[in-house]
Amino acid sequence: MSDIYKDINSNYERLSEAEREVIHFILKFEEIEGLKLKDIKDALYISNTTVIRACKKLNYATFNELKAAFIQSREKKKQIYPKQSNFLHVLDSIKKETLTTLELVDEKNIDKICNCLINARRIFCVGTESSAQVASEFNDKLKSIDFWTNDFSDKRLIERIPKISTFQDVVVVFSLSGRHEELDEIMIEAKCNRTTIISVTNIAATKLKSISTYCVLTSNTGNQKKFCSRLMLHMMSNLIYEKLITKVPIFDGTSRN
Repeated sequence: MSDIYKDINSNYERLSEAEREVIHFILKFEEIEGLKLKDIKDALYISNTTVIRACKKLNYATFNELKAAFIQSREKKKQIYPKQSNFLHVLDSIKKETLTTLELVDEKNIDKICNCLINARRIFCVGTESSAQVASEFNDKLKSIDFWTNDFSDKRLIERIPKISTFQDVVVVFSLSGRHEELDEIMIEAKCNRTTIISVTNIAATKLKSISTYCVLTSNTGNQKKFCSRLMLHMMSNLIYEKLITKVPIFDGTSRN
């Protein structure tokens, strides 16, 4: 059986809004073994046909095949990381989210992102609220290898980006929720300047993903696990940085720009 998370990532763009809601519902459902078509239909007010269509777009012929793929994935993780105590339960949750997020990684995509950063005239690292710290730390890492970069967490500063960004610049957006209408609008304005938009956000961030030139996705854990979600953003930012330093020449202390 194929990997369900890779199938979702590979075929996500093919799904309609209603079909994406189906997948998000299943991802958040705790007792997957007991999930029935009627449960999804009643919760989302959609037809059985919509659910089946979502399954087929992910290359599963029936709902039962899709459900079996989710069960297999969860059981595999339980075998690797069994629950033993409250502390280990938290640790287990982090490990599961880490594995799920890593399954979404596309090395070619990361490579393209690194090339964009290397060739950028300026880099704007953007993050608000819970994502601001991740943006700030990524900004510091880029500065350490002599990139021209600044972090933006204040709304007034972020609003200035479309006024000064050009086709030579790159904006890296870190978004925990992936649902920030004002931020999305600002990124659309910046994209009108042909500025490259790179986002690091969760798999449910449909609009931000569509706006972005490149997008790195993390597992969607929901609002109740913000700490775990923030760890996933940190992990992806570190992954980009580690790949980046393998491609950047050693500098002699002079500016790159």
